[in-house]
Amino acid sequence: MESTISYIIIIVIVILSITVYNYKKKQTRQYLLSTQQFPELNLEIKIQKHLGKINAILVVAYPKKDVTLTDIKIELITGKREFNYYSLDHLINNINLPINIVKDKKIEFEIPFESFKSLLADGEYPFRTFRFLITSNINKLYKSHEMGFNKKWVIYRPDTGSYN
Repeated sequence: MESTISYIIIIVIVILSITVYNYKKKQTRQYLLSTQQFPELNLEIKIQKHLGKINAILVVAYPKKDVTLTDIKIELITGKREFNYYSLDHLINNINLPINIVKDKKIEFEIPFESFKSLLADGEYPFRTFRFLITSNINKLYKSHEMGFNKKWVIYRPDTGSYN
């Protein structure tokens, strides 16, 4: 009798473990890639994963004072440090630019990863690394850290090569 009860308890624990694992696996997760602090706002770049695959890139702005954002771009950087720009305005799903942002209220631009990847893969400009840019109404640029893709199109922050 005791062995039957212990087997039932073990089976219930296994079933609960599998249920919790599947529930957590199906959740959408966000991972921070870059944080930049400017006098007017803080800029964060995040990736959003669902079922272990990147499905969106999130560009989040936390303004410290009232600001108007006019454009969001990507800056492509070649190995010779030449710069080319693409506007990402047409890829953003949820917000139309220009937009006024009130102090202490965040704004989140969601860029679908497949559209972003096809824009860069089919683009006319070669690049080694890239970074995101947000332009304000006073033509001030807010830039993220440089990022790159590995061979499997996974975004990473490349090593700067400088230490101390």
